[in-house]
Amino acid sequence: MASTISTKRPSRRAGAASELSREAVVEHALELADREGLDAVGIRRIAADFQVTPMAMYWHVRNKDELLQAMGDALFENLEVPPSDGDWLDQIRAAVTAVVDALRRHPGAVELAFGRILTSPRGLQLTEQSLGALRGAGFTVREAADLARQALQTAVMLVSGRPGAELSTPEPERAAMTEAKHAALAALPVEEFPNLVACANALTDCEDERAYYGAGVDLYVAGVKELFARRRPERP
Repeated sequence: MASTISTKRPSRRAGAASELSREAVVEHALELADREGLDAVGIRRIAADFQVTPMAMYWHVRNKDELLQAMGDALFENLEVPPSDGDWLDQIRAAVTAVVDALRRHPGAVELAFGRILTSPRGLQLTEQSLGALRGAGFTVREAADLARQALQTAVMLVSGRPGAELSTPEPERAAMTEAKHAALAALPVEEFPNLVACANALTDCEDERAYYGAGVDLYVAGVKELFARRRPERP
């Protein structure tokens, strides 16, 4: 089995109270989610990492809900909004790619994207452009809204479902989990499951992330293109 692409970051304690700030808390929470999963994120855990009391955290985030919202907002801070000119289908491809690239920075927190894309400035801008491109192509308001929502769902699914990611498993255990899944598939009776055995490595390891994400975006765009063709059949 090929080695699994790792997103491992060095484990560290966040530092002393003198380093405590809202930005530092949010960044540490994102890194914690990447290493141990979103369930590991909590006020008490992060306070311990910063070597402060939980009360000290409340100057920066009032509760876990606010922390999770701030983490979701941070996912889109580095979102690169593509130009809003050119072919409408190219705009949609660029939009989905931009969201995938933004979410890949902190895959452990991707599920927070659903609730925060329409509260962040760049998320709002990208959504507005995408809706404009879809409506300009002839899709109705409802169709454009559904396709925009499905674009985000596609991006989240691609990041959270990357082969070998195992985001719900603490980082030190991920390699073993991936190896166990690969071994279970490879050990299946080849006469009964020839394709599962042949694809065991590909199903549990992402050897080429660029190709993996590119193919996922292509699949979504091809679906949008097909829906467009059905609505507006070519005339001789």
